[in-house]
Amino acid sequence: MFTSWQETMFFNPESPQEICPNIWLGPYSSLSGSFLVENPMQIIINCGTTLKFLDLVENDKSVAISSDVILLSLDPAFDSNHELVDKFKRQFTKILQHYLNFFYLENPKSALLMHKLPQNSIELTSPIISGSNLKLQFFNLIRLMTLFKSINPSLQILVVSDDGNSSLSTGLVIAYLMDCYRYNVANSFRLIQHRRPSVRELNSNFYDDLLIIEHLKKFYVENCEIKNCHTPIATTNYMLKRRNDECVEDEDDMVDEILVGGGDRKRRFVH
Repeated sequence: MFTSWQETMFFNPESPQEICPNIWLGPYSSLSGSFLVENPMQIIINCGTTLKFLDLVENDKSVAISSDVILLSLDPAFDSNHELVDKFKRQFTKILQHYLNFFYLENPKSALLMHKLPQNSIELTSPIISGSNLKLQFFNLIRLMTLFKSINPSLQILVVSDDGNSSLSTGLVIAYLMDCYRYNVANSFRLIQHRRPSVRELNSNFYDDLLIIEHLKKFYVENCEIKNCHTPIATTNYMLKRRNDECVEDEDDMVDEILVGGGDRKRRFVH
């Protein structure tokens, strides 16, 4: 849509793309090879099938993830007692709770680092995030990402799925853009597609996509209402920045200045 011919020519769908500062979207293949060595991630969020992801992490010798990385799996329909699941929960629940306790539950200043949640607190007791309330899952994950990035602005987050183009992974990144920059669904997707041209557009004719779209709309409205009533210190004057490009096409300028939901304000990328 807004992808220049230079980006299309050099675009590699097997490698993640940085959608906005330190937020990456890509396929499972990025977990092996040199990408994680060159780009150390502190949080990896799976949006594909949980069992396939766990099998890859546990049994693929080419995948080496540091023991202090937070691994999460967003899988609304997940329901399994597989041995891999038990092992994953034991290991990564401890890591998740350690970080939550240190940075959130036992930190009296945490309320100043992020906006409130509808349910008043981050509710993550397992690294596998399941259930039908996708809006609530978006809130939990986005607030967690915001909290950790407020403490460490250079923290890197990778969102993965089988081919890097799943509707759920795209939806999660859309929710992040909505939260940080108040983009609406359409403008968020335009930016994601500009960075990663292979992503598939959410299609309301497909039931799963329709659920994601509806929950994103609810997330956007409720999140805006919360932010209008509560502005944490650490999130004021936060601007979206992108890497300097030697060559900037006219269509890049179109993407660099996108109308924010609400119509009367714009957030401009800083070159």
